[in-house]
Amino acid sequence: MLGDSKLLTLPCGKPFRLDRSRSDGILSQDELAFCTSEGISVAYDPAQCGWVLAQSVDDLFTNEVTDPAHPRAGRVRRSVGLHLHLRPWEMGDAPRLADLLNDPVLWATLPEPFPNPVTVELAQSLIEISMHGTHHQVHAVIYDDVPIGQVRLQYDTDATGPRLAELSYWIGRAYWRQGFASAVVPPFVRQCFAEDVALMSLCARVKTGNVASLRVLGKAGFQDESPAKRSWRLLRRDR
Repeated sequence: MLGDSKLLTLPCGKPFRLDRSRSDGILSQDELAFCTSEGISVAYDPAQCGWVLAQSVDDLFTNEVTDPAHPRAGRVRRSVGLHLHLRPWEMGDAPRLADLLNDPVLWATLPEPFPNPVTVELAQSLIEISMHGTHHQVHAVIYDDVPIGQVRLQYDTDATGPRLAELSYWIGRAYWRQGFASAVVPPFVRQCFAEDVALMSLCARVKTGNVASLRVLGKAGFQDESPAKRSWRLLRRDR
């Protein structure tokens, strides 16, 4: 039986805290094996695609939806993993897309410059572009029937080499630090490889200092291949 101490020691000698929060991430294989051997309760976290302590403090999700434009604004948030899906952008989404993109803080995380302002007309043009072409696939991230972000796969146009693609995504700022990206990106990556057997590698660019996005891509199996002291990090995942 375990004592009242919140700090234990793994067989490998590393410390292991029982007062972990969900934001501390999923348990490693060693930690999970230790919990199993010691009878410490664990629970599967669908937002992070892994196991956490059952008693972990849930600091990933606020109690209420904070986006005033969301139909559940001010009400208790539902389980993210059960109420997210992807679909193509639709022309009727243009006002919502413009609202999400009219945010310089969001654009500071993206490689493109902020086209201030993002008008409904510009949003319509972006949706039109997303609907056509064989070089990319673009999906709106939908939460409770409302777009909150986007994932995109852009294929390398060089048909002579191995099939490559660049993954990019963004989530509206009202939904940051709540597990949405972690619930969307890893399953989307697995789906891309499963549906396209010719796809050999994915790459992604992340601005240096964007620790949250680096963690999300790490959960999806990406490795940082960038030289040190670059303003943008290049990550890669092979099949």
